[in-house]
Amino acid sequence: MNKKFFLVMVIVVGAIVGLWSWTLVAPNNSISIGGSASVQPLLKKLTDKYKTEDGKKFVYSATGSGAGVTNVKEGVYEIGFISKDIGDNDFTPLPINENKTLFKDLTEENINDKHWYSNTLASTQGTEETYRSIEFARDSIVFVYNDQGTGFDKFLKDSNLEFVFEVNDEGKFDQKDNAQGKNINRSYKILNEIYNNDSQNDLITWNRLAILIAENFSEEGTKEQNIKLAQQVSSTAKVTPYSSTSGSGTRTSFTNLTGINPGNAVKEYGANGTIYSQIEKSPGSIGFVSMLYGSANSSRVKSVKIKQGDTTWDPSKDDSEKLSSYPLTRPFIAIYKYDTNNKDLNSILDFLFWMAASPEVKNLYSSVGLTQLVQPTKK
Repeated sequence: MNKKFFLVMVIVVGAIVGLWSWTLVAPNNSISIGGSASVQPLLKKLTDKYKTEDGKKFVYSATGSGAGVTNVKEGVYEIGFISKDIGDNDFTPLPINENKTLFKDLTEENINDKHWYSNTLASTQGTEETYRSIEFARDSIVFVYNDQGTGFDKFLKDSNLEFVFEVNDEGKFDQKDNAQGKNINRSYKILNEIYNNDSQNDLITWNRLAILIAENFSEEGTKEQNIKLAQQVSSTAKVTPYSSTSGSGTRTSFTNLTGINPGNAVKEYGANGTIYSQIEKSPGSIGFVSMLYGSANSSRVKSVKIKQGDTTWDPSKDDSEKLSSYPLTRPFIAIYKYDTNNKDLNSILDFLFWMAASPEVKNLYSSVGLTQLVQPTKK
């Protein structure tokens, strides 16, 4: 036998045996969970810390919120994680919301009992084959941009104007200014011009963005002067919009909060961290990311201010205490199927209760800019 052929066969057989061995071993030593890429930074910390009583590890795959839903339904994931509201298209009927049922009257004694959740469900009638959900945190959507070389920053300073979006009491963009719907809301108008384009040729320039701000946000008697200042901003540099991929939790939440569907001209990436790094190295770009990245300290990337009533937030400058009331938010939700035929069911339930309610992981939430949502409501 040719020596070269023999070596190739050894490598091929070795690879097949290795794959076969991994297929046998991995399922026995791990529990597969996954979904939203936005949830991954927190879940990495949680799964690194946690191990089941029988020594198994939870393995998280960042495949997107859409896959989080689909793979729970198909039994690929034991727990699916999403970073958006659960829609009728995701589940019919909707999963049972534990925040409004079993967790509604949690006590400290309940939380200190690591098996409380699994034991409670085992003694509750009508749980078999139900899908159940836990909202364990709320994340924020932050608009960030890189205006290097455009003259936009100078325009803001000279005009004493701010790059700010206004939201209503529900933390959403109004599309119209009044109930009669006669005027398009100024914040919606500007964001729509940035994102609702299907061709790169139709993207607005930083000059156009500055003029829009001057026209819509100038105080009486200053508009004409501010428009002149805006005209000094680059008329060639495009405002290049970035977005997470279609179907992702971040993108779905963006549309739910703003009423805008990004056009085909947006640059798409799968993870918030990737979007942020692309914006950081791409002058003229703008995008939306999680608070973990939106509040980062960068010499190149700035955050768009958000105003609700008389309060204004600046994620890149405000402290965590003020940002705790930031209004543009979306949920982090875990979804699973209660199936007593699943040998790992109690391990899954104990992990979920620990990650959602245990005080020992509070610092893990805060380390990624989140607040643990499940708290005791009674002593």
